Amino acid sequence: MNSKTDSPQWIDLIDKSVHTSDDIDIGDIEAVNKSFIVVKRGFINIHYYYIPISKVEGWDGHVLWLNITEQFVKDKYERDRTPDPNYYYVKDYAYYSELYSPLPLIPSRYIAPSYANIAKLEESAPRMFRCDLCEQVFSSEEELNKHVKDISH
Repeated sequence: MNSKTDSPQWIDLIDKSVHTSDDIDIGDIEAVNKSFIVVKRGFINIHYYYIPISKVEGWDGHVLWLNITEQFVKDKYERDRTPDPNYYYVKDYAYYSELYSPLPLIPSRYIAPSYANIAKLEESAPRMFRCDLCEQVFSSEEELNKHVKDISH
């Protein structure tokens, strides 16, 4: 993928995050084929979800979105087996090499904060340092650091 506007191939999404329609991160893509994506969740207590491609809403440049909820995924698509590399494209075991349908691109749900309207302080202007936890204001960064250290114990 060259940029987030480029249409990635399904195999480019191996290890990418998958979110449900209720905005729950259910894991990362472990394997793909023409019919399914396999999502792996967990490290010790591992869950595999075999999700039909038809349940994919699209790729927003950061996350693959599903058009179903986390509970639906758990109820319908959870299986206790690893994907077979003879039938799935699995990273480092690329035996499977079928062609894929295009991946739908969707607008990103993440909106990066804009810092364009924040005015830069003049160097001669007095600076105030605010504690974002208690809203107390300090006249130096050192005072703020000491305060944060004191309240975090």
